[in-house]
Amino acid sequence: MFVRSRISTLLVLSGVCSAASLAQDTRQGLIQHPSISPDASHIVFSAAGDLWSIPQSGGIAERLTVHPGIEGQSRFLHDGSKIVFESNRDGAQNLYTLDLIEDGDRVAPGELDRITESDRAMMLGGFSQDGERVLFSAYLYREIYRHPRMYSAALDGGPMERVTDAFGRGPATHADTEDVYFVRGYYYPHRVAYRGPGNIDIFKYSPSTERFTQLTQFDGNDFEPNILPDGSMVYISSRDGQYNLVRLAPGKTDQDPGAVRQLTHFKPSNNTSDTIAHGVRDLQVSADGSTAVFVVWNTLYTLDLTNDRAKPVAVDVTLAEDLAKADSYRKNISREVSEAAVHPSGKAVAEIARSELFVRSTSEDHPTIRVTDTPFRERDIVWSPDGTKLYYTADDGASLGNIYEVTVALAREDLNPEPDPEPEVEETEAESQSEASEEETEAEDAEGSEESEEGEGAEPTNDEETTEDGDEESEAKEEEPKVDYAKRWSEALRFEISPVVESDTLVFSPMPSPDGTKLLYLKDRGDIVVRDLETGDDQVIMELWSDPDVQWASDSRHLVVAAQDLDFNADVFIVDTQPGDDGELPEPVNISRHPDIDHSPQLSHDGKVLTFLSDRDNENWEFDVYAVFLDRELEGMAGYELDQYIKDAAAAAGKLKPIDPVESDENGDDEEESEGKESESLEFDAEDAYLRVRRITSTPESESDLLLTPGADRIVFSTVIDGSRHYVSVDHRGRDRKTIKSGGVGDPRLSLNGKTLSFVSGGQAATTSPTGGKTTSLPIDATITIDRDAELAQKFHEASSRFGLTFYHPTMKGLDWDAISERYRELVMQTRTQQAFLRLMDLMWGEVNGSHTATRGGDGYSAGSSANGYLGIDFTAMDNGYRIDAIIKGGPIDEMKNAPSVGDVIVAIGEHQLVGDNGQLMDLHASLAHMSGDEVLIEYIPSDSIDGESKLALVTPTSFGRASVLRYDDEVMKRREEVDELSNGRLGYLHIRGMGLAEVRDYERDLYAAAHGKEGLIIDVRDNGGGWTTDILLASLTAPNHAYTIPRGADPAKVEPDNYPRDRRLIYAYSRPINVLINQHSFSNAEIFAHSIRTANRGTLIGTQTFGGVISTGSFRLIDGTTVRRPFRGWYLPDGTDMENNGAKPDIDVPQTPTDEAAGRDPQLEAAVNELLGRLDG
Repeated sequence: MFVRSRISTLLVLSGVCSAASLAQDTRQGLIQHPSISPDASHIVFSAAGDLWSIPQSGGIAERLTVHPGIEGQSRFLHDGSKIVFESNRDGAQNLYTLDLIEDGDRVAPGELDRITESDRAMMLGGFSQDGERVLFSAYLYREIYRHPRMYSAALDGGPMERVTDAFGRGPATHADTEDVYFVRGYYYPHRVAYRGPGNIDIFKYSPSTERFTQLTQFDGNDFEPNILPDGSMVYISSRDGQYNLVRLAPGKTDQDPGAVRQLTHFKPSNNTSDTIAHGVRDLQVSADGSTAVFVVWNTLYTLDLTNDRAKPVAVDVTLAEDLAKADSYRKNISREVSEAAVHPSGKAVAEIARSELFVRSTSEDHPTIRVTDTPFRERDIVWSPDGTKLYYTADDGASLGNIYEVTVALAREDLNPEPDPEPEVEETEAESQSEASEEETEAEDAEGSEESEEGEGAEPTNDEETTEDGDEESEAKEEEPKVDYAKRWSEALRFEISPVVESDTLVFSPMPSPDGTKLLYLKDRGDIVVRDLETGDDQVIMELWSDPDVQWASDSRHLVVAAQDLDFNADVFIVDTQPGDDGELPEPVNISRHPDIDHSPQLSHDGKVLTFLSDRDNENWEFDVYAVFLDRELEGMAGYELDQYIKDAAAAAGKLKPIDPVESDENGDDEEESEGKESESLEFDAEDAYLRVRRITSTPESESDLLLTPGADRIVFSTVIDGSRHYVSVDHRGRDRKTIKSGGVGDPRLSLNGKTLSFVSGGQAATTSPTGGKTTSLPIDATITIDRDAELAQKFHEASSRFGLTFYHPTMKGLDWDAISERYRELVMQTRTQQAFLRLMDLMWGEVNGSHTATRGGDGYSAGSSANGYLGIDFTAMDNGYRIDAIIKGGPIDEMKNAPSVGDVIVAIGEHQLVGDNGQLMDLHASLAHMSGDEVLIEYIPSDSIDGESKLALVTPTSFGRASVLRYDDEVMKRREEVDELSNGRLGYLHIRGMGLAEVRDYERDLYAAAHGKEGLIIDVRDNGGGWTTDILLASLTAPNHAYTIPRGADPAKVEPDNYPRDRRLIYAYSRPINVLINQHSFSNAEIFAHSIRTANRGTLIGTQTFGGVISTGSFRLIDGTTVRRPFRGWYLPDGTDMENNGAKPDIDVPQTPTDEAAGRDPQLEAAVNELLGRLDG
């Protein structure tokens, strides 16, 4: 059975191929971001990554832009002469203008110009009142607060300027008012059911009075405000459980009775399989206020806003013929290898590249042979120990993974078989006797006078007493040619693929036993199952909830397993797969028995040496190599004896060869012979092994990718040396380090005899020795044709199915996930860009209303970054350049020689004057494009210059990432100084930016610096995005004052009750009073920290309620590299409260308003200081 025929059939039958299930004309792309002309006559929208125009009445849409990049939101200018739109065509998403040419009822594209030039994404808002400037939001300078700021820029270029110092997103106004409308909140619009402090609300800013007004206070999401000429506002709201349009009366807020009127009432129907993907999205209103345009599911709608009884009208959209792309495309995947398995003989190799399976000879100049040709994901390749079969896992559109075996059905040698030997010529009896006499004489001469062991004249042994038929059978066996299976694989023409394990759930990671009679595989979330390949019977060895690390012992009976318990501690076990006399499996024996994480076990061929990775002596997740002897005799050996033993074991392992082909005994004969072939069962001194574990490596970085040669003479692993990762090996004592490969490796594997190490690096497979030396590349030559629809179907199937399998809530929060998946599949199959796919998947994750979900990456369009340089200054645009208002400590300007000072004006960057010949001031950010890390000449005019004479100096602009760190440090320093001033030096302050080990180190450093000699401490976890280190921080903050010490010579009067020897604690302890600042942007582990402070009654929480996003998350990758985050573990308070959607509430609620931000005030910080001083003085 040929693989291509079989898989193609499966694809059609399972209905996952869009070409079979969807008409071609439905593949028009996801309709997104419509905008409408001022007079409501024309609509522009994004589909298939480009902009299209269509009359409001509908019809055939015409393309306005043609580019492989993604064009996003657009807006018509007040006069309708052009649009401003978002595009990533030149790197990061920036803003562009496109002139529009009216031709009857058509709109044609004119000249295209760029407005902004940045390596940060610019998010389009609206226009200034006079229509001369575009409004947008961006994370142009990342600070502590996790929200963008709002900017404006002239349509014909020029400096970007802040709209206000308050944070906000999506600024927009109207020609009849100066007021700027914008939104604030944790921007998760795909979570329609979210209710909490991170919700999106609408605000209004009046520039002339610098006044802010909160227009909506509904605890769900309100966004995309559109202002009408009469002062009313139309926006999207989730107040009825779906996103629908509502209208707010002029001069009102949503708290005023009767001020809000719902305009649309989209909702899912109970008797249809259709869905509305949360209802209305992508709203805009025409400048004349007459018409709203928006999208529901994949239908464009308009709504007459002049008629209170009007209902939404679907706009018929047909995209022009030029939308059509080829149904397939060619892609070279030769450098996308992710797995490589060398044949047991070492003469062939199987490789996975972009989820397709290939084989080739390990000799040079041999062709690459494709084994599979499917849209599905092939993975987990492994050879049978005799080299006759190749096992792998693949989904088939109906399940997440079945296990298949491949054999060679036709090889090149089968086309030209060797001729049969010519028939022998009959000899005369005399000739026969003469030849026999000559052969006997030759044999006697060769043997000399030696006699057989039995002695001269001894009776023949049983083996010699064979019948005539037996002699013929023996001779036939001896004469049967040995098959070179590696040669057949590397010259294969056809393959037979058949299922070994079929399941309606996930099965994966096949692993044949060394004797080839059994197949181990994992099922569901990590159950270990062993199948008898003769009978097909399965036996569940261990039921687990997460993927274990598994290795067969050489006796094909025992397993070495690293598995997690419900405390998420992983230990290493020896597992016997043979049931006892009672029919039950023996209990697994815990080898490592340690509360830290032990994983990646590796057992030597003789079963006497076990190595594994553990973080038991390090910080969490920093692993070293450990080993234990499972034979006590080795423990008692002298050093030289052990060295000799390892040397002999390595020599013995070096003689290991692939087993003979395993043939099924269909007739049940030769039972004794079958039993005689069984390997002798290994025995392990395991009961007290955990007491004999010894450390092999001790490095400052974490080890990974552990392997052990079968003779235990080399331990192979990845580590960091001098700041760079290397793949190395050491001897059994951890000495004699050899560098195998500089850089990281993937999928490392050792051959049966331990002499060859294979790995993947840079998307290509290679082999070398475990001690390094010559590396042999095993490249494949693979250019494949990818069916767009089939690939899209595969991506969606894998994403939705695996998400449903692993999401932390067992009932998917009561949802029918299969039905939801089927509805979204229909819409996903209409997309034509990776951006549209990602957006729809995020909408789908929004159905479960869970945090820590996202879909990112993949094969989307990407252009090079403009890599803007950053000077580390605050500045103001002037007529002749940019005045320096502040210099950030440690930034490029601060550290340069002959540096300008505050008040000086920068007038030139490099060879370019910032004021052009036309008198227009160039944007400073744009003038630094492509200058990050490069030394550049700047010209500036000192503020005290009398005649305007300028100076020159050299500066090296830094990157956005580095500039962000400097600004963060600057903001923390300002807050610390404020606390010091407000408390008259009595209190300290520190901010915890994240919950990782790096931040723990910063915390301990800052704790001493900020709190030493202080009466109390303000700990700030506002805008902390989370991590995992809450308990480490608690160890510092909850250590009891059980004693104190006084050294000889110290003044007892100066000793405090918390003076304690620092070397007796794992982390610096702080037991004095604290307050903890929180806000709606305190997320994940930062929320766990806040909850723990309350649960432990350690301090007072001040600020606003945290977001309510507490789930442990992991991720998986799709066939094209798309990454899907999926929560797998829920977190609960002692009373059973799910922390997800239940953020930590403050003891003292103090909101942060845009008014305070614009004024530079921090009322939450002030309240924390006042409350703590009150407690200290109380």
